[in-house]
Amino acid sequence: MIKRGVVKLHKLFSLKADSNAETGIGTLIVFIAMVLVAAVAAAVLVTTAGNLQTRATATGSQTINQVSTGLVINSIWGNNAYTGNSPESGNITQIAIIVQPNSGSGDINLANTTISLTYQGSSAILTYDSGAYTNVANTSATATSGTSNIFSKSYFSGFTSTAAKTQFGILVLKDVSGSFAKSYPVLAQGDEVALLINVTAVFSLTGSGLKPGQLVVGTIVPQTGASAQIDFTTPLAYTSKVLQLA
Repeated sequence: MIKRGVVKLHKLFSLKADSNAETGIGTLIVFIAMVLVAAVAAAVLVTTAGNLQTRATATGSQTINQVSTGLVINSIWGNNAYTGNSPESGNITQIAIIVQPNSGSGDINLANTTISLTYQGSSAILTYDSGAYTNVANTSATATSGTSNIFSKSYFSGFTSTAAKTQFGILVLKDVSGSFAKSYPVLAQGDEVALLINVTAVFSLTGSGLKPGQLVVGTIVPQTGASAQIDFTTPLAYTSKVLQLA
């Protein structure tokens, strides 16, 4: 009897293998691993979303600036180089393209702007010549003399014989922003300039210039923003010293 009681007590207090406990620990490990993976994935998603938002904002700003920025051509004038009293005997040797920024346009650095021109099958690409830069804004010179003053010899004298073939000059007519400088001519809202081109030199028209009834096309291409289209036909008869071409 005593032996049987000892055996029963031994069985009662003996440690038994518990498979349910092992299963519980495994489940806990898997759960912790899933939490860690989810945390890492969330961190990656948050970082990626932040980077995408930053890039989207930058791209949006650049796109808006690209779309809104650009030049508007107000008018194009030509200088009829004739002698005596017969303007119809001359040809247009110089042109001045009056431009200003688009409404809502950002600032445009004209030093990084190019002009392309095509005349009678010949094409040319022009860049800015700082030697042919003049600022007459807020002075009486332009206001009192009108358009003819644009073709003052002094404004074109900055061109060298070589530069005049491949470059254009700048005559500042309005400098509301005060942002113009010879080496950094920045066109801002309210500003207006004349882009000066010696077409005789550009197209190697020795002793002459643009003849009557001829088509001239081209573009003004700023570093950023929309281009301005040049498209005019010279008058069939030249009747004055200064001619409006567009």
